[in-house]
Amino acid sequence: MIQRIQTVYLFFVFCLMLILVFFPFSSSWMALLVTGLVGALAMITVFLYKKRRLQLKISYLILFLLILLYAFYFIFEGQILSFSEFFRQTGYTFLIPLVSCVLVYLAIRGIKKDEKLIRSLDRLR
Repeated sequence: MIQRIQTVYLFFVFCLMLILVFFPFSSSWMALLVTGLVGALAMITVFLYKKRRLQLKISYLILFLLILLYAFYFIFEGQILSFSEFFRQTGYTFLIPLVSCVLVYLAIRGIKKDEKLIRSLDRLR
């Protein structure tokens, strides 16, 4: 389980979402709910290492939810604040979901690579 790089990426996503729960960049309860859901799904996906197709589907769901998290922020709070006020209020916590998106994308690539390797080995049998 640990030897697969996508496990490490998904664990980092879980850690980043845990940080984001304690230092939220949005005061919306929907953003907090989505943040918690993404963290929980990332941790669940780590333990689905034997079910790569399900792991891939959940990873795509995580990526969608992270994009939705940004949408919630811009819909509910982005209209109210000016650009400078926005960065003063959020600080670097606004970058956490973006870094998480990159990590989930890298995890998806790793899962696809493993699936391709398994399929190629099945052909050789």
